[in-house]
Parts: sequence; structure tokens; C-alpha cells
Amino acid sequence: MTNAPQDTFPPFGGSLALLTVPYIFTQDDLLTAEGFIKKAKERGYKLTLDILQELHSHRLLLPLYRVSDTPAEGRRIAIEPSYALNPRGWVLEAAAEGRLRDPADEGYSATWPYKRPPDEEHDRWWNGFIYSTWQLLDVKTALSRYSFVKHGYFHPSGDAARMRQRKMTLALAALATRYLPGILGELSMPMGVDESGLRRYRAASDVRDLLQRAGLDLSRLQGKADALLAQAHSEPLGKWLPLMRYASYKGWSKLHGEPLDAMWRRVAAEILLRAHEDLAADGAVDPLPDLTGTTWWTSQHDRLTPRYEEAKTLERALAELGISPHPKVILLVEGETELYHVPRLLAEFGLTQPQQVRVQRTKGSKINAHLIARYGVTPRVGRRLHDRWMLDASLTALVIAMDAENDFETQAKRDKARRQLQEAIREEVKYQDADISQGELDALVHVRVWGKDKYELANFSDAELVPAITKIAAKQSNPRTESPSWDQDLRAQLQEARAKHYDIKVPLGRLRVAEDKVELAKLLWPVLLAKCEAEYVADSVETPVLKLALEVRRLVGEVGGIFALKGQA
Repeated sequence: MTNAPQDTFPPFGGSLALLTVPYIFTQDDLLTAEGFIKKAKERGYKLTLDILQELHSHRLLLPLYRVSDTPAEGRRIAIEPSYALNPRGWVLEAAAEGRLRDPADEGYSATWPYKRPPDEEHDRWWNGFIYSTWQLLDVKTALSRYSFVKHGYFHPSGDAARMRQRKMTLALAALATRYLPGILGELSMPMGVDESGLRRYRAASDVRDLLQRAGLDLSRLQGKADALLAQAHSEPLGKWLPLMRYASYKGWSKLHGEPLDAMWRRVAAEILLRAHEDLAADGAVDPLPDLTGTTWWTSQHDRLTPRYEEAKTLERALAELGISPHPKVILLVEGETELYHVPRLLAEFGLTQPQQVRVQRTKGSKINAHLIARYGVTPRVGRRLHDRWMLDASLTALVIAMDAENDFETQAKRDKARRQLQEAIREEVKYQDADISQGELDALVHVRVWGKDKYELANFSDAELVPAITKIAAKQSNPRTESPSWDQDLRAQLQEARAKHYDIKVPLGRLRVAEDKVELAKLLWPVLLAKCEAEYVADSVETPVLKLALEVRRLVGEVGGIFALKGQA
């Protein structure tokens, strides 16, 4: 269960307003005071309940929520409680019952102790204070300011700074459900949360609405992200960032102290920058600066997901450390549309790292993949152990996804191409004085086509193609779009192309629409994502490119578990 979306803003602001956001706090955590102290220790900060109480009383670090024992009818928030026995469940339950307070709206009272009072006999007593994990980013500043307060210093700008800090915490919490799973490569599914509803919400959530609820101006996103990245830049493992950005969350989350704190600052910055990018795509803010070709360092060079051509690849980062990467799958696709769609679709399934899948465009179906098979897929054989050969490098599978033409026109031709590639690999393994079984070869080489039609026509219906092509034609000032028969003519050309298995460029050419595969791919991407999301949730996969993505995901898991060759059966 989760709180239902609201048609209008509730009569609450601050942290209470967040609770009307669907699926809030499902991807990021809420913590008790004790849990907050534990997480702060992992990042190198020493906190106690006494210190938290002092920070609260001086308004240097306020909890996100206070759960009260006293309900108030006017404080009830129209949400569905989860009743989970964790901080999120306690917060939602208290909000529904009118027992939840925003500490930013109230002072501190000695009647709200952080430690269990000596006369309190109830074993289940707790102080009722709840923090957001995003507030761990504020601990360093809060402790620094507290040291000044203890010495009698006063900061005239402190209140304004703390207000900005509070809004940033609310913004990160509001945006986390949409962006955090894509950054960490993990989608959390708390008990009682509907997976299909969560996925639909993540795809359809409105960034401007979320930021408005958090009270944060859109123009603040980039500046705050840059500040977070700058804060993380000088940490002890900063020089390892080109490699660390390719590590999985399960890997880097084992860090401790300042390096762990820095990684979470980069995660927070990435959330803000991705939100900015989505807003820029809608024209709400200016695009982020293009870092391509820059010779000086800027904060955004340290993004967890670098968006400039000169960013160090995994191969380069590892090469500088004397290590060579090997992807689990090399995926060959033919055209620009496929090259735009396939990596993004794979990313939706957590396959974002080049050591998982490397997608390569072939610029046509007339290809000779023998060199890739021989030198990119052939196992690197190590020492022999009984009837097996240990491998010196992880295995790489080859997947070829093409239009049904040339060497891939019929199933017989595709089988022949696959056998030839497998024989090339077998030869290379023999050159290493080893052997490989047919079963292992079958696991390493795969040939797929989209069906009888070529990529665009195989994966999109006329109803999906017509609006995108019309936009391109209108942008090119094509006079035919003004004709009442434009829609009918376009559909007729598409139908003929399907009947004769033409490339999409044929109907485009006949209607005098200049071929722009990249623009077409961009326009079709939201359509493809929504369709694949619906098919995946309904367990009714029909779209060919989604079938390919799921096959690649399976191969990544299977190939990654093979560490030796058995040879011929």
C-alpha cells in the first residue's frame, strides 16, 4: 500500500507535504535517531543522542518528522497508512491519524527528550524523531556550526542557509523515487507496495510538481549539484572516481568514512542534475553546459554518469590501473535508431555498465563478425584442471541483432552465420591447446532478427509512427503536412512498406521527408519505454526489442557465472 496521489496541494507545507507524493520514501530511507547515528558513523561522523538534541534545540539540524502521541483532527493527512513496522510505516500511520509534526514549524521542548527518561518504564518507548537519509549530507555543516555556537559565535545568515538546506533535503526526498533506482541500479520494493503502480509512477511523475511540493526553485538544481560535487572532489578516493563510477552500488556502499560520504554527495548531485536535464528537455530551464572539449576541470566532470565524450571509459580507467575489462555481452545492432533505443532500454533493467553489455553499431547487415568472435568472444584459456580449463578472463557472449536481410534473411542463413562464428571461436580455442563444447559455443553466439520487418516497422505500429514522422516533416517545413490527406497518405505508405518489408526510409523518401533516424529515435523513445513497461508488468512481452533486452539480461547473468571450459561432451 502507499499514499494516493492528490489532485490539489494539501493544506500542509514542508515535510508534511511530501507525504502526498505517491510512493514517497520507497527508494530512500527514513531513520530513527538511533538509526541516523549509526549511518552517520559509517560516514565518519560521531553523533550521540545528546548531540542530536543540541543540534535540534539550536535549529542546526532538525529531524524531518516528529511522531506525537497526541492526535489532532486538523492535522490528519488524507493518505493511506502502510502499517509497516519501520520508520516509513510509523510516519504514514501518524500522518493519517493527525499525530505527525514538522519540526521546522515548531520549536524544541524539553518535554521531547531524545534519551529515555529515567522514570519511563515502557520497554517500547522511543523519542519519536525521524530523519531522512538525505540529512546525512548536512551533518558536517551542522557540526561545524555547532562548534561556533558553543563558543558564543552567531551567524546572521544561518537561518536562511538552514532554510535552503531544508528545501534541498525535501527536494531530494521528492525526486528519489523517480531517479534513485536508475542511479543505484536497484529498485526497492517495500512490503505492500504495488510494483506495476510504482513503475508507472516513476515513468509519469512530474518533476516541476515534485519540486513545487518541496518548495525548491527550479533554478537551484544545477548550483546545488555543483556544490555537492565540489565538496566530494577532494576526498581520499577522488582520484579513483573514473573507476568508482563504474562500480555497482553494492560495491561502493561498503566504503566507510569520507569516501562513502562523498559517493552519496555524488548520488544526490546526480539526482538533481537528471531532474535539471528533464526540465531542460521541456524548456523549463537552460540546458546544462556542454563539457565536450573543455580543458579545465568543472564540478560536473565528477558526475557519476558523465555526459561528455571525453569522459574516461571503463577501459581507459582500468588501463591506467593496469587492468583490462571484458563485457559479458557484446551486442551488435545495425542502425542509428537501434543504437539510440537499445542501450536506454537495457538501462531500464539495470544494465548500465560497459562491463555488462557493450552495444556496437555495424552500419548495415553486411557485416563480418569473425574478428569480433575470434578476439572479443574467444575465451582466454588459463591452466588446465582435470577435465576443465580455467579462464584468465571473464567470458563474453556475442549477440547479433539485425534486420532480416543479406546473411540474415532466412533462418537457414542465420544458422549458417552462427555456425561459422562458432567455428572461428573453436579454432581460436584450439590454438590455446584447449577445447570447447558445442553447448558452450551455443551459449556464446546468438543471432536474432526483429522479424520479417525492419527495426522501426517491426517494433512500432502505424499509430505510433505517424505522430513522430509528422513532427519531423513539420519541422522540415514539408508542405505535404498541410494536406488533409497527409495522415492517410502516410499510413498508406507505411502499410506498403510493411507488405514489401521495406526500410522506413522508403516511405519517408516517397513523402519527401528527409531521413533523420536520430530525431525519429528520440521521438519514439517515450513511446517505446511506455509500451515495454506495460508489456513487462503484464508479463506479455511482444515487442521484439524488449525480447532482445530480456535475452541480453539473461545472458549477462548466465555468462557471468561461467569460470571454466569443460571441452567436448
